[in-house]
Amino acid sequence: MNTSVSGNTPGVLRNNVDAFSAGELAQLIVDNLGLVICIVLLVTGLSALYAFAATPVYSADAVVKVDFPQPNALGEASKAQEQVIPPTLPTEAEIQIIQSRSVLEPVIKKFKQDISITPHHIPVIGAITRQFATPGTPMPAPIGLTSYAWGGEDASVGSLTVPASLEDKPLTLTVLDGGRYRLADPTTGRTLVEGAPGAPGEANGVALTMERLIARPGTEFTIVRFSDVNAIERFLHQLKVSESGKDTGVVQIVYENADPELAQAIANGIAQGYIASHIAQHRAEALTTREFIVGELPQLRANLTQAEAELSQYRTASSSMQAGTEAASYLQGSIEFDRQIALLKVQKAALESHFAPTSRDVQTVDSQLQLLQNAKSAFEARFDQLPASERRAADLTRNVKVAEDIYVAMVNKSNELAVTQAGTLGNVHIIDTALLPVDPVKPKRPLIIGVGAVGGLMAAILYVFIRRLGSSAVENSRAAERHLNLPVFGHVLFSDEQARLDRAQISNSQSEKRRISGSAQQKVADRATRPPARLTYAGAVSQNILFAAGRFLLATDGHDDIPIEALRGIRASLQRQIRDATNNVLVVTGATPGTGKSFISSNLAVLNAEAGKRVLLIDGDMRRGQLAATFKQTGAGGLAEVLSGEIDVDHVIRNTGVHGLSFIAAGRFPTNPSQLLSTPRMHQLLSHLGERYDLIIVDTPPVLAVSDANLIASLAGSTVLVVRPNAQSERELGETAQRLDRAGARLVGMIFNAMPRRRSEKRSYGYAVAYSAASTPQQHVAS
Repeated sequence: MNTSVSGNTPGVLRNNVDAFSAGELAQLIVDNLGLVICIVLLVTGLSALYAFAATPVYSADAVVKVDFPQPNALGEASKAQEQVIPPTLPTEAEIQIIQSRSVLEPVIKKFKQDISITPHHIPVIGAITRQFATPGTPMPAPIGLTSYAWGGEDASVGSLTVPASLEDKPLTLTVLDGGRYRLADPTTGRTLVEGAPGAPGEANGVALTMERLIARPGTEFTIVRFSDVNAIERFLHQLKVSESGKDTGVVQIVYENADPELAQAIANGIAQGYIASHIAQHRAEALTTREFIVGELPQLRANLTQAEAELSQYRTASSSMQAGTEAASYLQGSIEFDRQIALLKVQKAALESHFAPTSRDVQTVDSQLQLLQNAKSAFEARFDQLPASERRAADLTRNVKVAEDIYVAMVNKSNELAVTQAGTLGNVHIIDTALLPVDPVKPKRPLIIGVGAVGGLMAAILYVFIRRLGSSAVENSRAAERHLNLPVFGHVLFSDEQARLDRAQISNSQSEKRRISGSAQQKVADRATRPPARLTYAGAVSQNILFAAGRFLLATDGHDDIPIEALRGIRASLQRQIRDATNNVLVVTGATPGTGKSFISSNLAVLNAEAGKRVLLIDGDMRRGQLAATFKQTGAGGLAEVLSGEIDVDHVIRNTGVHGLSFIAAGRFPTNPSQLLSTPRMHQLLSHLGERYDLIIVDTPPVLAVSDANLIASLAGSTVLVVRPNAQSERELGETAQRLDRAGARLVGMIFNAMPRRRSEKRSYGYAVAYSAASTPQQHVAS
């Protein structure tokens, strides 16, 4: 509801924005500072508990260097090939090789990373007690919890073989008396094998050897034998392989484990296994290439012998020993072309033993062969005019030279590959081996605690914000102003002084009830009300026991309290509204019970009387009204009797002890208060009394409880709504305003009562307290 609920335009509001501003959020946080601090401390404590209870994890790293691969080409033709395919560091490929099964499986088997054994412990509690235990000395277990491990246990599995059906399945190992153990399937409860540490045990297809087992009898462990696939996946979660920098060729192998020595050993094992695998691969390649070359050498030797014989025969037959200048040029060029072509053909044959004919390497060699052959044809075309004898001699000489160069090159390459095959070098090598880690990398305790504190703060802010959004209760005046578009005349703080006075009233009432008997009660009631002699009451009613030892009034007994200053400000704000109204009747009501409307109405009445006005306070709650007790009077003989015609109004107007203030009690509670209020008598009564008093304040029942308040408010010139934080919802306030609007009441604004002392407004309270304290001595002097 965001429209005016009365005929008159309400006061102009300074802020009528529906959005939840950042300032309100800050105020909400400050007001709930205690809750925020508790949540932050709780989350930070849990973070600290985790940081100190979590198992420390150590990290070891080894560094390897990847260089450009050594060419596996045959002869100088590889140089042309290297120019066609620019070399790049194969770092990504080597990283994948490091994480391959061929490299990791031997390491996993060697360090038994495919077997897991963990003790049973109670979550959190077991982790805490483990921190205080000495390794190798099991801590005693509380009675009834002997199956759990409490710290100090030590167990190591030498080997474990299980059927495929039991792989990746948790098995329970129970420590028996005498250091023995029993391995069982927890699903079926079947015992699989029994044995003792150091001795192999085998039964039901399960073979288990425990290297070490230190634990109390009855302690249980969980053993899992992982399959190869799951063991590798589990291992990869603790392994990180990455390149240091971009295109550096430096690869870092990092492994994390709770055991620092094991982390170091595994990191070095991976690096060494990778190097060994890499060297074995190069040796295999060198062996394959050398076997090919050795197989080709006899044929190359035969080709060389035949070429030499043909050259010798031609020279003998033609009596020619040396070619001319032009023939020598032709010979030199032809030799170079033929030598490169022959080397490329040999290289192509070697590549075809490894790759398909459509592969990039083979196609590159084919393109190079085609280029060389085209260049050779163009070169030979220049020497077509040479004499046949010189040309023939040059061809034979070229054949001998080419055959000799190829044969020598293959022999040298064979010897080079023999050295490579026997050596331990490749294009990767270890730069740094892993060192024994000293400090754990996980958990990072300062970081976890810091993140926990920040997360706790964010969670606390989110909690109070969501709680505020999800709550329909009205907590502050801004929400009520936005919802009803009504001004708030003031905020009355919760009065500790009034609470003290109320406690004293309860104590006095109880003692007075015990002291006065039934007849004495009636006499005191008669003296307090002084009804006419013609009035008699059949029996006593419950409200008549609230008499001279009744409640205390803050405006008279606690006039130095801060809420009184707020009420004085409200009195001043209401003067203009009452002056502009059709009559001088002010109705004080609330949406629901417990808002403190009687407290507001009685204290406003006293404050207006102290300001020199003639004020009449009427208790309009003829169902549960107890304003009479506030002025130490009985409730009988009041408004109910006047409306029913039993008593004249002049006989029910009472003195209160406050100059200028008169009071009409609710009277004896009738059975039909709404019917009495609906008669013309109520209107006539207010009109008559309005001429005799400057201000009439009527305290009514809650609007949503009964219809009495609507009936009275329709006759009043002004109606003010008392709101108590968290005592009613926005929907209830809206419904209250609508009912008053439909009844024709003039709702002028709201008063917030019993406001809690919020931290966000502590500065304002400080001003009021300081000013009040400073003015107190002057008052004493004046008196």
